[in-house]
Amino acid sequence: DKVLYPFGYGLSYTDFSITPERIEWKNGEMTCLVSVENAGTRSGSRVIQLYMEAPQGLLGKPARVLVGFAKTGQIEPGKTGNVHIKAPEYLLASYDDAGKTGHRSAYVLEAGEYTFYAGDNVRDAKKAGSFTLPETRVVMQLEEAMAPVIPFDRMVPVADADGRLTVGYEPAPQATLSAQALRAQNLPAEIPQTGDKGIKLADVAAGKASLDDFIAQMSDEDLTCIVRGEGMSSPKVTPGCGGAFGGVTDSLLALGIPVACCSDGPSGIRMDSGRTAFAMPNGTCLAATWDEELQEELYRWEGLELRKNKIDVLLGPGMNLHRHPLNGRNFEYFSEDPLLGGKCAAAQLRGMQTYGVTGTIKHFAMNTQESGRHTTEHVASERAIRELYLRGFELAVKEGGAHAVMATYGPVNGFYTSANYDLLTRILRGEWGFGGIVMTDWWAMGNDEGKPGDLTNMASMIRAQNDLNMVTTSAADNTTHDNSLASLAAGTVTRAEYQRAAANICRFIMGKPVFARLTGIGNELDLKLEEEMDDEELSFENMIDCRLDESGTAKIDVSAIDCARGKTTMISVAFRERGIYKITLKLRAVEGLSDLAQIPLTIYKDKELAAQITLNGAEREWKTEEVMLSFAYSTFYLKLFFAQAGMEIGEMEISLAQSFEEEVRRALAERMAKAAEE
Repeated sequence: DKVLYPFGYGLSYTDFSITPERIEWKNGEMTCLVSVENAGTRSGSRVIQLYMEAPQGLLGKPARVLVGFAKTGQIEPGKTGNVHIKAPEYLLASYDDAGKTGHRSAYVLEAGEYTFYAGDNVRDAKKAGSFTLPETRVVMQLEEAMAPVIPFDRMVPVADADGRLTVGYEPAPQATLSAQALRAQNLPAEIPQTGDKGIKLADVAAGKASLDDFIAQMSDEDLTCIVRGEGMSSPKVTPGCGGAFGGVTDSLLALGIPVACCSDGPSGIRMDSGRTAFAMPNGTCLAATWDEELQEELYRWEGLELRKNKIDVLLGPGMNLHRHPLNGRNFEYFSEDPLLGGKCAAAQLRGMQTYGVTGTIKHFAMNTQESGRHTTEHVASERAIRELYLRGFELAVKEGGAHAVMATYGPVNGFYTSANYDLLTRILRGEWGFGGIVMTDWWAMGNDEGKPGDLTNMASMIRAQNDLNMVTTSAADNTTHDNSLASLAAGTVTRAEYQRAAANICRFIMGKPVFARLTGIGNELDLKLEEEMDDEELSFENMIDCRLDESGTAKIDVSAIDCARGKTTMISVAFRERGIYKITLKLRAVEGLSDLAQIPLTIYKDKELAAQITLNGAEREWKTEEVMLSFAYSTFYLKLFFAQAGMEIGEMEISLAQSFEEEVRRALAERMAKAAEE
């Protein structure tokens, strides 16, 4: 009664009368039949939600839990439609992390009465029926995982004499198992290294060789490179995308591993190159539809657009819970309810996977605030983690067939999620059966037990079965200086664990469009889409690749620049050091133009207008123009557009004008001087 708009509330173009007809409990599943009459004057549809009130028992329960929902089709005025809402017993069960029921680390249905309510929001839902369990029943027996290591008291519901619930507190159960000890007991078997036997990844896909035989060819250098994703805006994949992974070195490419591409979502494709894509409604807006079918259809189109742009993985959907209105990522996430969020994510994944691409469910798990999210530790009970924070991800894996997962930045109960063995190996892969890849968020840290986070601690991530560390500028040069080779030599991580990660990555790539394009098998859709692309889009295929040398300088091959009217030239610029860069152009007007002719050249850095240079027809002698570019990622894209013909470029050079470190020192010096004056 304190909430203006109760959970589930929504408007319609007409009025409905909702009547719960009956419930049926059979073979471990609850089914509720609801009739919905259109009592208004216009055609419309309605969302019907099913809530459960479980017995308080020994564990204590919420007053209401959303356990299912369905949306009617269009119902004409005066007509009635029916919906069947199903809820498996697993969604009705509670997790006992303390052993109060005699079944520790298990999902249980406690003895007592289970009452169900159906309606269009949690407040107005009407009683649909109930059933009584004579004794407590174990639904799923699991093992302790991700339990807290810091003592704290958690809230529990306490019923007063009138049956009203008030807030009480109890100590949260502490961890009794060591994740690192469990890892040591379950290490994968090492595949003996054989060196190059001529086996390509295509041979594995064709059944001519096993994946183990393929992985056996990889050296330690290969194994430690394949787990490094490159970006942002890597020139090895679609321009302006977030990351590249797989065949990121010459040695890996020689094994027939292509370079896969991932791009930010979740609200559509992000390409920082000038290429455009559709902006999608954000997660909260889509969840407000409560319409799985509509979202699946929408994301079939998104999947087609990903395929067209040669992007294998969308970095979304985002699906953490809305735990506070000020969480800066709420716009990416679906809901405060894990069931609704999980169902939405599963629908979107099914839609994208229609075209062979997929999404990366993120941020796994418990990204509940934006401020300080790189380091803020989340401390929570195992029950809260399982029933709330992991439930949506679990549905996305089991119902959406998720192929890719992104860990969060910060730690949960002692371990950074990118290095959390309980989370990534025991729960995600062991309990849920996930068989895809896990990647870090960009520039995330890992840690050893009891140690702070460290950007270079790749070994901790591989031990947890986090396959990809995103991102580095150059995998071959190990530009993030990760500890992979040193840790292998020290024995703090095994070669078998790196081989396992390499196998996960290769298995994933074999199922994606990038592999079809490499082998020419199953790439008919790609060929058709390429035929339909316009000249502007195709210009990305004929890009000038420019890599700055150690001095921070590179000359552009100007013979590859098309200065004809209406033409665009793309230049991929890769560099080692962040800073301010300068473009130096030597140009002139060609002979035969009127002195009054205007010849413009427009230069973009990624999507941003960097400069416009205009010559007139009388400027027939070589002149020099300089354009300064702001700080950028390790790769950026230049786009040169010629609105009119008549310009000739004699030389073009890109050079480092001021390093980021120099700029920081300059700014600090100015600040100190100002402070001294004051």
